[in-house]
Amino acid sequence: MGFRDHPGVGIAHSCASVLQRHYILCVAVVVTCCLAIIHFYPSKDPWGTSSKWTGTPPYTYTVPNEYRFNGTWDFRRDMKNNHMDNVQCQEAFPGLFDEVDRAIEDRRDRTITFDELESIPRINGYLYIVATKGKIYSREFATLHSLHRAILTSPDPLPNIEFTFISDDRIGSQATWTYARRAEDTALWLIPDFGFWAWPETKVGSYGEVHLKAQLAETEKPKSWEGGLPPGGGWTWDRKYDKLVWRGATMDLEVREKFISVTLDKDWADVRTVTWHDEGSMRDDLLSMDGHCAYKFVGHVEGNSYSGRLKYLQNCRSVIVAHKLDWIQHYQPLMRPSGSDQNYVQVQRDFSDLESTMNMLLTTPNHAKTIADNSVATFRERYLTPAAETCYWRRLIRGWKEVTFEPQFWNQSTEQWRGVPWESFALERRLEWEPY
Repeated sequence: MGFRDHPGVGIAHSCASVLQRHYILCVAVVVTCCLAIIHFYPSKDPWGTSSKWTGTPPYTYTVPNEYRFNGTWDFRRDMKNNHMDNVQCQEAFPGLFDEVDRAIEDRRDRTITFDELESIPRINGYLYIVATKGKIYSREFATLHSLHRAILTSPDPLPNIEFTFISDDRIGSQATWTYARRAEDTALWLIPDFGFWAWPETKVGSYGEVHLKAQLAETEKPKSWEGGLPPGGGWTWDRKYDKLVWRGATMDLEVREKFISVTLDKDWADVRTVTWHDEGSMRDDLLSMDGHCAYKFVGHVEGNSYSGRLKYLQNCRSVIVAHKLDWIQHYQPLMRPSGSDQNYVQVQRDFSDLESTMNMLLTTPNHAKTIADNSVATFRERYLTPAAETCYWRRLIRGWKEVTFEPQFWNQSTEQWRGVPWESFALERRLEWEPY
């Protein structure tokens, strides 16, 4: 039964792209925050008959030698290289794919079926994209743009897959893709969150913008304005404030309210709550992401589930101070709270040891700087780059394929293609329309 024929599914759309004559096609079902997508590479005739399609592009894109990954990671050369093949991705980003490998092993003996994907609860809500308002929020589009980029730039053929994607902050443990999970949610498969593309509502901007501004903020101010970019912020390590900074809304969350109370009136803290849409708070309390880079210590506190700002904060050469996290993101296995490669500082979830920890960091500045340097080397200059993200997406596609069924792009009962091309849907933001 095709998606449009299923009584429990409200809508369907598809992604389609052409690159060097090999086709990338995706079908997505979206109800509330749920999408099911087929990525289709025609290695054989989609109708199951003889075809002239070979599945091999007539030529492949070749990265010039001076920009090609050579087996040793170089941040300046490789950070935006979206054309790494599978072997190069493994060499460039060891440890990045631990979450994918974990999820594969969780389902190694229990293949994910079409019926299982169809059984995922779908609730009518604001993300039902055929509703009269016809709107999906930016996080879904951002995620699909990121996925599309990884597909288009892949130098290797990718397998056909079909999956569901849910963008809610909290979901139960089930065979679907999402942004974060708890330790007990072993059925969930993690994807890079939407902010790796852009988060416009908060005026954070694109991820590339955050990445650039963080580096500029920590660059020495030149004597003159050159190169079309603003002068550096000058926030080198020795000039940064010796304080722990945090900005955010408490949202009546216990963990955030506890953090506010523990840091209240402390001379080592610059912590303020933000009240959205309040003119005074927006003027006096809001702090840009690169503005956090002016501080040696940056607080990270979870929100309704995970907090999407962590990757932004890790673009600063600052010490991330975070409580024990309940929520795991796709790259979190790379976070080290201790040891020679420590790249952040962990405190108790009730912040009972926060003050003593801050006193220790303030009295051991060389140790603190080492942690900040490790964070930059691990995250800003390697695992939180566009190259790492595209490699993760492609490893996820291949890993999902290992434990799932072969999708059908052609609906035999209706004799129609399933869904709408991604390029069309990204422009029209609707599933059905009459020509002109």
